[in-house]
Amino acid sequence: MSQPNKIAVFGAGGSTGTEVLKRARKRGLSIRALEHSLPEQSERIAGFEYVKCDVLQGDLSEALEGCDAVISALGVAFGPRTAIDPPPLYTEGTRNIVKAMDKLEAKRIAVISAAFVAHQPSVPAWFELTAQPALANILEQMRAMEAMLQAHEHLQWTAARPGWLLDEPFTGEAVVSDERLAEGCFRCRHADLAECLLDFICENSWLQAKPAIGKPEANEFENLAAVKSELELDL
Repeated sequence: MSQPNKIAVFGAGGSTGTEVLKRARKRGLSIRALEHSLPEQSERIAGFEYVKCDVLQGDLSEALEGCDAVISALGVAFGPRTAIDPPPLYTEGTRNIVKAMDKLEAKRIAVISAAFVAHQPSVPAWFELTAQPALANILEQMRAMEAMLQAHEHLQWTAARPGWLLDEPFTGEAVVSDERLAEGCFRCRHADLAECLLDFICENSWLQAKPAIGKPEANEFENLAAVKSELELDL
């Protein structure tokens, strides 16, 4: 597969989705931005087509018409309700996207999973004992999504496994490794993840694979207080 003519980006209004669009604009890529609730005009990335789309409702083939690759930046915001009963974005939502791709004979998709669906030797013990259990139901959905993609016979998929996401500027220094985070790479910036997703699609790399993505960060971003503060802000 050569560089795609048009990429559909689901979850385009979220933190990573917005970064995907910003990075795609720098590359001159053609994008269709798909989102359940469209951003205000002032918050949209100029030059891209925005389409309202609910991945949990109906046939998505019309939304994907003319797109030959998909990036799913769908994500569940952490909070008490979503932690207990997360909406099935990763499972049912991804399944609906794949159904539409099958209908249109589109093959290439990159989705966002999480490094923490598998044991990560480089992750601090305090994170595994505190934050990770709170994410158990969301992580279980991600595991199911990965298994569904893996079972699809003809799909060319990539399940990106970022570390704990961080809303800081792009660095271009993300370390990509097979399934497990490299030593010292506990966190992953939204912008660096976005660049990696575009690399996977445009270079047709990491096919049928689960690349882990992270980079070393300053202690102010990696300590318990920082993660606790971020979780509380999301409640």
